[in-house]
Amino acid sequence: MLAVLLRWNRPVATPRRRPFSFLLLLLLAGFGLLGLLRLDLPPPPSFSVPATRAAAQHAVRTLRPDLPAGARLIEQLVAQAEVATAQEIAAPPWRRSAGRAATAWQRVHAEARSGLAVVRGRRQNAAARWAELEPAMLRQVRQAELEAGESGVSAREIAAARKATYHALLAGRYAAAGELDRANTAAMTAMDFSEIVHKAWRELHARFGEARNLALWRSWVEETVAQSRRDQEHAIIVDKLKRKLYVYYAGSRIATLDAELGAKGLRQKMHSGDQATPEGRYRVVQLKSGRRTIYYKALLINYPNDADRARHAFAKKTGQAPPRSHPGNLIEIHGDGGQGRDWTDGCVALANQDMDYVFARSRVGTPVTIVGTF
Repeated sequence: MLAVLLRWNRPVATPRRRPFSFLLLLLLAGFGLLGLLRLDLPPPPSFSVPATRAAAQHAVRTLRPDLPAGARLIEQLVAQAEVATAQEIAAPPWRRSAGRAATAWQRVHAEARSGLAVVRGRRQNAAARWAELEPAMLRQVRQAELEAGESGVSAREIAAARKATYHALLAGRYAAAGELDRANTAAMTAMDFSEIVHKAWRELHARFGEARNLALWRSWVEETVAQSRRDQEHAIIVDKLKRKLYVYYAGSRIATLDAELGAKGLRQKMHSGDQATPEGRYRVVQLKSGRRTIYYKALLINYPNDADRARHAFAKKTGQAPPRSHPGNLIEIHGDGGQGRDWTDGCVALANQDMDYVFARSRVGTPVTIVGTF
C-alpha cells in the first residue's frame, strides 16, 4: 500500500521542458522540410561557363566594328554574369539563389547569338549588294575613262574620271579584305564620279543628234559634193564626230582617212585658244611644205570666214567668249598625225602618208568643209 501511495505522490515533471523539446522538434522538422524542398527544386541547366565566356568574347570582337552598341551590351551582361557567379560561389548553401548565375550566362549566350545573327545578315546583304554593284561599277568607270579622253571634255571631267578609277580600285581592295560595307560605299562613290563624266559627255554629244544641226551639216556636205561634181575637181570633207577626212573627186568619194582634231575638237570653235576645231565651209588658201611648216605638210584654210566672225561676236556678247578674245586663225589640215588622240590647237591632223595623198590632190581654192557629222 505504501508503494502505491508513493507512486501516486511522485512529483509531476516540470512543464518548462515540454516547450523547449517541442520547439527543438519543430526546428529540426523545419530544416528537414527545407532540405526536402531544396531537393525538390529543378536543377539549373547544365552548360559550360568557360565556353559561354569564350563565345561572348568572340561575339564582342565580331560585333564591335559593325554593332558597337551590341558589343557593349554583351560586355555588360558578361560582367553581371561574373558577379552572379562569384556571389553564388561565396554564399552559404542556405542563402544561394538556385540558377541565378545560370540565368545570367544564358542571357549572355542569347544576346551573343542575336548579335551575331544581325551581323551575319548584314554581311550577307553587303555581299549581295557588292555582287550587284561590282560589275556596274567596273562598266561605268571604264566608260568614264573612255569618255574622259573625248575631245571637248573639260579638265573637271578628266579629274572626275581619275577619281572614279581611284575609288573603284579602293572598292576592290576593301572587298578583297572582306570589308564589304566599305567596298560598297567606295563603289557608289566611283559611280557618282563616273556620272559626272557621263553627264558632260552626253551634253557634249547632244548637239550631234539635233535635227537642226544635222540638216545644216548635211546641206554643207551636199553643196560641197555638188561643187566637186560640177567643177570636176577634188574636195575635202571632215566629219568631226567620226574623226574621218573624206576626199572627193568629181562628186565621188575616193578616199576615207583617219583624222585627229583639236584637244577640244568636238566643241564648236568660239575664240582663239579654245582648242576647238571649227565647223563651216572653207577653202585652201596656201599649201605648205618643207621649212614653211613644222607639221610635215599643211593646207591652210580661210578660217575665220564671215560666219565665224559673227559667231565670235555673239559669243563675246553672251559671255561664251572672253571680252578681249578674237576668233583665231591659222587653222590647217596638216601632218604628224596618227597619234590616236585629239591633240592639236584646233587643226585637223593626218598621218604623214595620208597627208601626202591629200596634199597631192589639193590646190589653192580646193573646197574644205568641216561638219559635226553627217
